[in-house]
Amino acid sequence: MRIGAGASEIGYWVHVEHVGHGLATEATAALARVGFGHLGLRRIEIHCDPHNTASAAIPRKLGFTHKVTIQGCVTTLSMTPCDMMIWTMRREDFATSPGRGTRHRGIRRRRHAVAVPGR
Repeated sequence: MRIGAGASEIGYWVHVEHVGHGLATEATAALARVGFGHLGLRRIEIHCDPHNTASAAIPRKLGFTHKVTIQGCVTTLSMTPCDMMIWTMRREDFATSPGRGTRHRGIRRRRHAVAVPGR
């Protein structure tokens, strides 16, 4: 895990035709639930472009804490430096977070099984 033992990062990309339907929010909440509840993670991070307001809205809505915005820490495909916001949530904060109670419509509707290591 590149951000440290007991921690993981959630990332998301949504095709323009599917933006605004809550898919990334729902998936992020489900991944946080699995990460904290089944995998025993202590911390989850989300990194996003501060100019992408839709991406930044997801961790805010789910109760993640904005820790820092690092200027020029990543580059685009054209090698242009850009900033990165880092949002975090700790396991002990998840129990009272808005994301804990999020319903996961897509998983139930499509009846996909989610494999959890060690179960």
